[in-house]
Amino acid sequence: MNKNKRDYYEVLGISKTANEKEIKSAYRKLAMKYHPDRNKEPDAEEKFKEVSEAYEVLSDPDKRAKYDKYGHNAFDQSGFSTSAAEDIFADFFKSFNDSFSSSSNPFEDIFSGFSGFSDFGRGRTSNAKSRGSDIQMQLTIDFLESVLGAKKEIKINRTFLCSNCRGTGADTPSDFKTCSACNGRGQIEKRVAVFSTIATCDVCYGKGKIVSKACHICRGSGYETKEVTESLDIPGGIMSGQSLVLNGYGMPSLNGGKNGDLYILIKVRSHPYFIRENSDILLDVPVSIKDFINENELIIPTPYGKTKIKLNSSIQLDGTIKLDGYGFPILNSRRKGNLIVKLKPYLPKTTKTNMSKMKDLFSEIDDDTYKKWLEKF
Repeated sequence: MNKNKRDYYEVLGISKTANEKEIKSAYRKLAMKYHPDRNKEPDAEEKFKEVSEAYEVLSDPDKRAKYDKYGHNAFDQSGFSTSAAEDIFADFFKSFNDSFSSSSNPFEDIFSGFSGFSDFGRGRTSNAKSRGSDIQMQLTIDFLESVLGAKKEIKINRTFLCSNCRGTGADTPSDFKTCSACNGRGQIEKRVAVFSTIATCDVCYGKGKIVSKACHICRGSGYETKEVTESLDIPGGIMSGQSLVLNGYGMPSLNGGKNGDLYILIKVRSHPYFIRENSDILLDVPVSIKDFINENELIIPTPYGKTKIKLNSSIQLDGTIKLDGYGFPILNSRRKGNLIVKLKPYLPKTTKTNMSKMKDLFSEIDDDTYKKWLEKF
């Protein structure tokens, strides 16, 4: 994790209880302030990217929940590009398109200074870059890998633009025909009550043309899938249901935009003896009555190796012993949970002679604990 990366709430200047409206308002103000087309300060572009990255996470309920729980460790730290920030900026403000007619748009003057917004309110241009879709896969890991962390070599069916058509879906550059829905303009007029707006054609998706002969490689999809092997760092402390993110490993954009992301959903196999409870690990340990009486030393297995504990009279027969720092690493800190050892006493097998001696011995012990307990009822 990048230790210099600021807290997303701090970046947007909002509290951790901020609602959706407050998040949008903070992003709108800061994005306008630091957009490189408007702010020529040397650090404006980096601040613009930082603000956009924070908004991308906090505006998405699922991503926000993961961030609140795991911090920056919940996401891949390979960096946030300017093009990604521009995509977020454009997607955020294009929602105004459907609210104003092409002849009367109060936001047109505001955005006239931003690249790609000269036609704001009249529909984004057909060559506007769109981000590829996110995809998800599941990865099952062992319990001890979830404690200690691991580096895994994983096979991914990764999708690329078709090597023949480069995402157009056409067999050759000449295998297109004019879109009849928009007559090649790439845009159509839509009316809502007394308002009208120019929207991207939903047949040709703004290209003004459609495929007449599908690509013989991808059969018109525009994509090819190849199996690749990638190295994945799994942090210690991860739990089932958490996702790791590989930025740019999702679906590619068909018009030069940023690739989507790959979300790797983690599933942790259960362990035959260790049980997770938040950041702690629970372990039942069978202990002979003989070991209790003799106050023997026990060897306790842990995920980090074996350790020893000494039984003594202060330890209850069916009590618990806490081993500090032998649990799960706590994300976003240097601390670890604990190993909670639950003692399970048992009477060892022995001869009748020994059993008779034990009876004689215990008969001499004066213990009224049970009687006092019974009297309470």
